[in-house]
Amino acid sequence: MKKKNVLLGSLAALSSLSLVVAGCSSNNNSGSNNTAATETNTAAATNNTTNNAPAAEEANPIKAQFYYDFAPLTDYIKEINPIVQTSDNVTFEGVPYTDTTAYQTAVRIGFTTQEAPDLFKWWNGYKLKELADSGNLADMTEQWKELSADGNGILPSLAGPLTVDGKVYGIPASAHYWTIFYNKKVFADNGLTPPTTWDELMKISDTLKAKNITPFGTSIKDTWNGFIWFEDLLIHSYPDFYNKLVIGQAKYTDPEMVEVMELWKSMYDKGYFSKPMTMDAEIPQAFVKGEIGMYLVGTWYESFLNGVGMKPEEGYGSFIMPAIKPEAGNTVISEITPFLVSQNAKNRDDAIKAAISLTKKDTNEKLLKVFGGVPTRKDVEASSPTIKALVDNISKGNYTAITRYWEATPSELSEYGASEFIRFMLNPDQYMDVLNNIEKKAEKYWAEHK
Repeated sequence: MKKKNVLLGSLAALSSLSLVVAGCSSNNNSGSNNTAATETNTAAATNNTTNNAPAAEEANPIKAQFYYDFAPLTDYIKEINPIVQTSDNVTFEGVPYTDTTAYQTAVRIGFTTQEAPDLFKWWNGYKLKELADSGNLADMTEQWKELSADGNGILPSLAGPLTVDGKVYGIPASAHYWTIFYNKKVFADNGLTPPTTWDELMKISDTLKAKNITPFGTSIKDTWNGFIWFEDLLIHSYPDFYNKLVIGQAKYTDPEMVEVMELWKSMYDKGYFSKPMTMDAEIPQAFVKGEIGMYLVGTWYESFLNGVGMKPEEGYGSFIMPAIKPEAGNTVISEITPFLVSQNAKNRDDAIKAAISLTKKDTNEKLLKVFGGVPTRKDVEASSPTIKALVDNISKGNYTAITRYWEATPSELSEYGASEFIRFMLNPDQYMDVLNNIEKKAEKYWAEHK
């Protein structure tokens, strides 16, 4: 059955992330100097050899359109274009989108026209599988043989989350965990320290609320924001149930799910959540001003906090949500962000070469500064002390990485579920209506995809 195959793929992805953590932990002292963009072609070729990547061949210039929905990539492209022009004769043309939903629609429509994107940012899990199954992705299995060969930098384990039916698609742009960022000054001023239990987290929330500081920021700017608290509350209560739910082996109306929704509602009743704010502009400002104390989000969010002048381990820190039920153990949500190439891109082969140019050490280091998170090369270390501390904690605590809802379940369900969870965020009393609606959608989907 398809469900079984997907489950096996998810387990492989989780295994891969465990290897990522191990690889990161064992290479914290590695790294070397970058080659400046203004150096000569000879120096750039020498640097590429040092990085165990082949020197650029004399070839026609490559121009690749690069689609994305993550604003910091705009500056990244400007910064790395001089580098890849020198090393690989590549120039990227950015095609940015500010809304994730509109972005997904544009990419999918592009596949049906003569304007399929050359290179584009996407997601792993079901969202990757759906594009691969439809024949819209360029197979990069052969390129991965070189990328993952001994002596090259990219972590071989990252091929797992990008593999569908034995074929590897795209390159890993970033690897992330989901954590709670907290304002260090707010915590210090109120005598608070990061919690190790759920009860401690609730006491922190009560303390902040009493001081007129909203404990948690929330956003509904994009539809996908709706699933954030649902998934974290569920994996810290019933992780096995979550893993069954996302592949259609449990129901959204089962007692475990109802219990979690009632807990989520109780937090709204206590005033723990802010009014909906934009996650790219309003939340960072409220966070730096101390108007909200914490924010649950992926490690890639560091760039937004840094953008308002906060510094890791000085202005902010992070901790993983504690287990709500002790038997849940240590769990953490994970995600992989890939850059993919369209099978029907006008310049597919050149686009693949352009993608490979982003895996080299100098461009990869700069990419890590954009996305944050766990390094994807053996010879690159985390660019943030907050992430280094987080990865160390995950490794020491033997955490189980669980695939994010957005990727762990089919797009039709994740997108509908997220929109319904937003309806709950705006009207917490309607939690049973929300669960019933999602379950009806899920039952129909799985009945048609057995």
